[in-house]
Amino acid sequence: MNETAKYALSVDAISINYEHKKVLNQLSLNVSDNEILCLLGQSGSGKTTVLKAIAGLLPLQQGSISVGGQRLSSVKTIVPPDKRGIGIIFQDYALFPHLSVLDNICFGIKETKQQAEFAAKALLELVKMEGYGSAFPHELSGGQQQRVAIARALAIKPKVLLLDEPFSNVDHHLRQQLMADIRQILKQRSVAAIFVTHNKAEAFVFADKLAFMEAGKVVQTGTAQSLYLQPCSAALAESMGEGNWLNVVVVDQYRTLSNDLGEITSTEPHGIDVGQNVRQFIRPNQLSFAIDGSGQGKMIDQVFNGDHHICTIVVGQMILIINQPLSQKISVGAQVSITVLAHTAMLFDG
Repeated sequence: MNETAKYALSVDAISINYEHKKVLNQLSLNVSDNEILCLLGQSGSGKTTVLKAIAGLLPLQQGSISVGGQRLSSVKTIVPPDKRGIGIIFQDYALFPHLSVLDNICFGIKETKQQAEFAAKALLELVKMEGYGSAFPHELSGGQQQRVAIARALAIKPKVLLLDEPFSNVDHHLRQQLMADIRQILKQRSVAAIFVTHNKAEAFVFADKLAFMEAGKVVQTGTAQSLYLQPCSAALAESMGEGNWLNVVVVDQYRTLSNDLGEITSTEPHGIDVGQNVRQFIRPNQLSFAIDGSGQGKMIDQVFNGDHHICTIVVGQMILIINQPLSQKISVGAQVSITVLAHTAMLFDG
């Protein structure tokens, strides 16, 4: 069996250049049937370029792209975007302003007008927009426009759906509901999807799997939990959430030593040679502190964040960010002792 046929989407070692600059560098990724993959990465890492390549909007200098085992792009050939069976949802929704909601959805349906309208009305019901068929895009809210965009993308019965920053123009409350609804729709329809976001919270909620990009290639793929707890690079560690950097020396496979915080214990072996000087990334919830008149730290700031306080603590020349439970009553100015809770160590070259 063709190896690519196992996946809804297979991107095999593709490279793309812009004006002699390599934007994608032998990038590979696979998306299984009914799977939602999120592409994460810092600005300029090439995320949107990947979507454009999959959509058939950019030629390849190397590699290939296949959907359901059918090759759509290679160095020598490229199937036109409208022949790929791929749906696309843009950040700005890209609805036709002069067409009604119903006509927007019917636009890509290759059936009779009556059949297209019947299918479009069913999709409107699916995205909870029944009754809006005669409305025009400018009469809808951002969330409603996004629902129409998903209905239009699904109207062509895509094998794969591409979403470029699909929730960025919707406020927080509506975003949560929209993500839940669209995820459910994709699962009901068994549509594989790949989406780009800068927001890790969106990635955690919406995706089954995450792929993190650096310098034009995917450097780590896995569940949100695996990328959060065991990032392969410093950039990924920071992208997964706020944290503190410490200079440490490796004591053994489970311990490192910080001049300011003492020994730090890992719950798993880290694989770094004893005696190596490395940087250790520690998240705010992996630290705790208590009032201690002879403690090594001093709290200099405290910000309420809903379910906890975000505290800034100075230790020598180092500034730490530590989460404080609301039940813990320690005020700014207090002298504190700091404990590093046992966790899976995140260690990187200096």
